[in-house]
Amino acid sequence: MKAQKSSRKALGGIVLRFGLWFDDKKIAIGIAIFFIITVIPMLTVAKYSHASADDFWCGAGMRRQIWSETHSIMQFLKASVQDTVSMYYGWQGTFTTTFVQMFQPEIFNVHAYFIVPYIMLPFFLGSTSFLLYYLLVKMLKMKKSVFLAVSMLYFLMAIQYIPSTGEAFYWYNGAVAYTLVYSAVLLCVGFSLRFIFDGKKRNLAMAALTAFFVGGGNYLTIVLLPLILLLLLFFLGPVKKKTWYLIIPLTVFGITAIINMTAPGTKVREGSDFEFNIHNIFYTIGRAVYQGLKDVRSEYLGNPVIVTCMIIIALFLASEMIGKQYEFSFPYPVLFVIVTLGSYLAMYTPTYYAGVGNPFGRMSNLISFYFELSIITDMIYVMGYIMKKWNDKWRARGEWLAEKWKSYKIYVFFAVIILIMANPQWYEKTAMVRTMNYLVSGQAKEFGDAMDRRYEILLDESLKDVELEEMPSAGPLFNYDITEDGNGWPNIAVADFFNKDRVKLKKVQ
Repeated sequence: MKAQKSSRKALGGIVLRFGLWFDDKKIAIGIAIFFIITVIPMLTVAKYSHASADDFWCGAGMRRQIWSETHSIMQFLKASVQDTVSMYYGWQGTFTTTFVQMFQPEIFNVHAYFIVPYIMLPFFLGSTSFLLYYLLVKMLKMKKSVFLAVSMLYFLMAIQYIPSTGEAFYWYNGAVAYTLVYSAVLLCVGFSLRFIFDGKKRNLAMAALTAFFVGGGNYLTIVLLPLILLLLLFFLGPVKKKTWYLIIPLTVFGITAIINMTAPGTKVREGSDFEFNIHNIFYTIGRAVYQGLKDVRSEYLGNPVIVTCMIIIALFLASEMIGKQYEFSFPYPVLFVIVTLGSYLAMYTPTYYAGVGNPFGRMSNLISFYFELSIITDMIYVMGYIMKKWNDKWRARGEWLAEKWKSYKIYVFFAVIILIMANPQWYEKTAMVRTMNYLVSGQAKEFGDAMDRRYEILLDESLKDVELEEMPSAGPLFNYDITEDGNGWPNIAVADFFNKDRVKLKKVQ
């Protein structure tokens, strides 16, 4: 009996020492390495990617009239401004993103489009890390290893279960209009927090600059950013007087947003009957709330991996917040959660008001990015409130739980990994698996070879009226193809970009 007890005690000691050896730093590095592995196939497949749809529409005149003839940067910038103004009056008011869209990589080199995810992915990762680092490490005094673990788990959720990888990272025009602008929202919030707590004017200036860029962008982020800035004003204004200086970036944003939304081109695009409608406002709110809550249940609560990652993130956060004393009292936790949820639901409104219906593709990407990040901020705020209110009463129990998490969290990770591997349906639809299947099956190379043949024809200056073969599946990449109708807008855009009289698909026999 004594031998058995001694044996169990020895085994327990080994288990405990093994668990303690896997500290936050080692686990965070492990998660980061795994995240990098998941991204490698996504960057590898980029070599088969090419311009599509609006990429040609925005870059046609630039490539033919400026870059191919003059190779003058100044002429290129001048033409970019002129085309942006033309678009503002003739099609849409998103002038900041329209200007950036003029720098489509294939304008400079038809083989340069692979660079798009190498630009967009770092912007998304960098802006999110910029905000989370200041929030977790600087404001909440958490260890850098915990910040790394939390941010990597968030990136795994956000990227692997993204609604459309193609529109988020591979399609330049769409990624600039949505992923890049969303990144600017996070940068604006990050710079705003830095100014509030350190008072450096350069952070306020950067907040105003990023707010300017967002104001001239898509309507989802035009709805989102002011709600976040107003949230900061409400919750931090009473305790940090510098918060009221956020009126400056909020004003800059408001001016650019008004310039954007009142663009003559918007009227052209939406039609003469598009106008303010009070009935449509109530319909829009109702549909947004219904669809948003429905997606919470199906897309997030219905995904076991996302739920599991959120629980682990909560444990990391709680273990770091227990016992700490914060200057901020975290008042009104229920109101904070309602406001962040309302901000998420508000992102559904632009498409419903415009009559487009449910958000899709690049729009769903932004909503997904923000919702998952807002849940993390909700957890932080609610935990902060609990720690502040019941710290003395529950501190001993909390420290006991934190010690258990410290000792046994590696076993939680092992259990989660086994559980996920035992359920293929949990991971087979991830971006990494879909991309790997696309690469290994040869479909990626087939698409790339077909695109090379197409470009060989399009770059032949002796051909002015061309028919092109239908493209194979683009998989996780993006390809909004031309049609059999040579008068369709995608066909006209491609013809203009490559200086052709007419471009169309061969009819299927």
